[in-house]
Amino acid sequence: MRRRAFVIVGAGAVSIACAGCLDDGNDAADESETETTDDSPPFEIQTLDAPGSEAGTITIPRAGQVMLINFTRTDCPTSRGLLPAIDDARAELEAAETDVEVVSLFDDSSGPSNSPAELADWWDEHDGNWTVGIDERGVLNDYYDVRSFPTLVAIDGDGEVHWRNEGGTTASNIVSGVERTLEAQASAAGDEETNGDDNEGTDDESMDNGAEDGDEEPANDGEGAADESQD
Repeated sequence: MRRRAFVIVGAGAVSIACAGCLDDGNDAADESETETTDDSPPFEIQTLDAPGSEAGTITIPRAGQVMLINFTRTDCPTSRGLLPAIDDARAELEAAETDVEVVSLFDDSSGPSNSPAELADWWDEHDGNWTVGIDERGVLNDYYDVRSFPTLVAIDGDGEVHWRNEGGTTASNIVSGVERTLEAQASAAGDEETNGDDNEGTDDESMDNGAEDGDEEPANDGEGAADESQD
């Protein structure tokens, strides 16, 4: 599987309760799958029928959309303990009318094996209230090099990581990381618009130069000279 190089922006993250849970996935199985599967973004992820979430699919990344992705585990106490902080951060971002999509993902390729109904019950039990899905083959885990849980990443519309946390943090740090990603997304969009305007200006100048060249009438000067000679 192809891995994306990511940018880690330090945010002075404060850890909560415990350090997190290490991935116990089967690397040999991953290597075998790599031989037959070319996983590259965007990824289609199954979503669950659960509080704040609808059954279907979601595309990650999605052009123009900032996302906060929470890689989580049902058997990890730190993963469970982080959910309230994510909910508080989500509420603060919504109050500020920011365009951010929050997604929690279960890796179904390793760790506990739970049915969608069991995961939905777990989600309800722990007061989750936003989009939640299943990374069935762990492709996003591999793409974003997730090796411990919980892991949070804030990505722009191209899937680039502008903030990352492993092992838990606070709502305020989550909000700061997402805001940094929103700023990066807005800056990139502004650069594209500026470049487009510059290209249009170049085309206009070329047309203006063509018109100026057309205003020069050397042939008329020649005709005038000929008329004087006939006189």
